[in-house]
Amino acid sequence: MFTRPFRFERANCFADASHLLRRYGEDAKVIAGGQSLMPLINFGLAQPQVVIDISPAAGRDGDLRSVGTTDGYLTVGALVTHVQLASDPVAARAQPMLGAAAALIGNTQVRNRGTLGGSLAHSDPAAELPLVMVALGADYEVSNGIATRSVPANEFHLDFLTTSLEPDELIVSARVPTLGPGWGWSFQEVSRRDGDFALVAAAVLVRTAVGMIVESRVAVGGVCGRPRRLVDVEVELSGASLEEAAGRVGAIRGIEPVDDANASREHRTHLARVLVTRAIEDACQRSAVAA
Repeated sequence: MFTRPFRFERANCFADASHLLRRYGEDAKVIAGGQSLMPLINFGLAQPQVVIDISPAAGRDGDLRSVGTTDGYLTVGALVTHVQLASDPVAARAQPMLGAAAALIGNTQVRNRGTLGGSLAHSDPAAELPLVMVALGADYEVSNGIATRSVPANEFHLDFLTTSLEPDELIVSARVPTLGPGWGWSFQEVSRRDGDFALVAAAVLVRTAVGMIVESRVAVGGVCGRPRRLVDVEVELSGASLEEAAGRVGAIRGIEPVDDANASREHRTHLARVLVTRAIEDACQRSAVAA
């Protein structure tokens, strides 16, 4: 597929990028690492007349590539790369599931160039980071250069490649609660080959006290149009001992699995139950150590 010519603009800050988005409207697309947009262009799924490069903004605003903690939250800038997130010691201490998931993204080139903001804004339901953010109860700071607002991850990802971003808005950062005492976590996924998008992935966190689960967060991705919290499973886990927790996973409800060339609805439903069960077992083991 040949890419038609497009105008290339470089934005020195996110406010400039938002201004360009308002100027060019639907004809414009934003690029940072290019690992989400370029495949869409190459396959003919996107044919922008204007491509706005926001990578120079990192030189003006160091926070866009920073990872830090404050007041019980981990804040990750939108231009932090996957490889940076996977190896960052602050993130590893504050919320290790983020780094574990980032390490599974694509291949070396994708992890070196791809950015957190790009992955979240692209909102592929089979991508690792949107799923983890939903499971962790993250908030995204988004801005149009004039006003800034905070959007819960669970309300940001609406459907396949669809988000609640306004046309002139960009993700500035993601804010994630840090992992406290007694919490255990696990991220599990199945893909056809290493580096492929997940057929199904599961992200689980459990907090235990006196050998019982007192709080949990369970989410799956790759199953339907967006990452889904499994509230029914969380209810079943409440009050369970570490030994019996995984056995409480029954039928996975409310996920409406897709049926495509990669996997049938039935196969995805089966994988979801297997991975959620496996992730609960793994998270409980980590929780027992952390308690």
